[in-house]
Amino acid sequence: MEIDYHAPKTVSDFMLSQSFVRMVAGPVGSGKTTGLIFELMRRALMQSTALDGYRYTRFAILRQTLSQLKQTVLKDISYWFSGIAHWKVSDATVYLHFGDVRSEWILLPLEEPEDQRRLLSMNLTGAMVSEAIEIDRSLIDPIGARCGRYPPPTDGGATWNGIIMDTNMPPEGTAWHATMTEPPPDWDVYVQPGGLTAEAENLEWLLQTPETLRLDVTDPRRRAKGREYYERLARSNNATWVKRYVHAEYGPDPSGTAVFGSSFRYAFHVVQSLEPIPNMPLYVGQDFGRDPWSIICQMDYRGRLLVLEEIAAEDIGLITHVRQNLKPVLNNPRYSRLPVCVVGDPSGVRKSEYDEVNAFDILKREGVPCMPAGTNDIDTRLRAVEFYLLQQRDGGPAMVFDRSRCPKLIAGMNGMYRYGKTPFDVAKPLPDKNPWSHVADALQYAAMGTQGQTARQIARLVGRRGSGASRRVLAAGWT
Repeated sequence: MEIDYHAPKTVSDFMLSQSFVRMVAGPVGSGKTTGLIFELMRRALMQSTALDGYRYTRFAILRQTLSQLKQTVLKDISYWFSGIAHWKVSDATVYLHFGDVRSEWILLPLEEPEDQRRLLSMNLTGAMVSEAIEIDRSLIDPIGARCGRYPPPTDGGATWNGIIMDTNMPPEGTAWHATMTEPPPDWDVYVQPGGLTAEAENLEWLLQTPETLRLDVTDPRRRAKGREYYERLARSNNATWVKRYVHAEYGPDPSGTAVFGSSFRYAFHVVQSLEPIPNMPLYVGQDFGRDPWSIICQMDYRGRLLVLEEIAAEDIGLITHVRQNLKPVLNNPRYSRLPVCVVGDPSGVRKSEYDEVNAFDILKREGVPCMPAGTNDIDTRLRAVEFYLLQQRDGGPAMVFDRSRCPKLIAGMNGMYRYGKTPFDVAKPLPDKNPWSHVADALQYAAMGTQGQTARQIARLVGRRGSGASRRVLAAGWT
């Protein structure tokens, strides 16, 4: 098996460092995570052989949640090391057994105290921290104390040990900001150029097409194609986000600030009332859990996203919400002749441990057409909303809210849907779960339903169901 990998310049410098703790920071899409998994592979290959002729290593790969690890690091490992990397779900471990290499890569989240206790009892060769700014800075030193303890001296000891990390840029004033600007002894921090600079890295591999991939890697047309990735992000996100995730600069601390504080304007985006457009499909954003709020949206002929109505649900199950709240609204004369598709939280595909039924099965049984959103990634969800908030149509807003029918959502958009801090006083990159987050999440799923592959799937679904000349949500199962 032959793998052709060329590290970006900053990642290459990072890999050559001999410091015990090394970090590479930069914009999104700049090849940081890929560089780290190749550094683990390199260290596995450099490990001295034990008496039995094998090279033993064990690495912990850490991030805030297991879902994030699976969606990012595990997918990269599977892509690059297909055929030699074997994922064992029950162990949450990737095993790389080839030639004389015997390496274990344990995927471990750090969201619960139990996870942290498990980590701090491990014997490791080294550790990789993905998106370091998402975890508590004070954990790094204890993690270091677990490195170099595997393999044991009887198997040759650890030829190399240490901690490697990747991250986007942290907010100013945080513990991570202080650490990165004045690294402790035995730390090296490498910061990549911003995505829109002449020195931007990894452009040759972003947004490439089969045609551009046939060009030489040094061809300026490949870099120009990759730069479109950052140009689009810069257009579609607020200035604070762009500063950290595109320009690779320290940004203001978002904790305690409104998620849409720089993109939502009450006087511009809110009107007294809206009426649905005849024959145009409804996109119903659906959150799940014990507060399964719904948001009814619709695209008009001008390309505006009309946010027509919120449907409240507090401390009830999904079946009760659908029967008592959602279906009665969709079947009233205001919406009854319009095609409908619910776009829900993709976590709803998980089956119940009791009866093998998931949230989307419940919606379908109740006669409600539905599909999961393409991803639950929070950055993608927020960008789906800001795609409309930051645009105009004929001099007016591209997203319009009905004031009388969306009071909770508008309050969330106007400042109550906020970022917060962890118990360790670390700024969260995620919005807080609060009384406004469920309705805000529902809006994000609805907005995603109007864009990309999900929008095309919905168009096919409602197209199969006709023009909307008859009631689209079945009354069967009502109580």
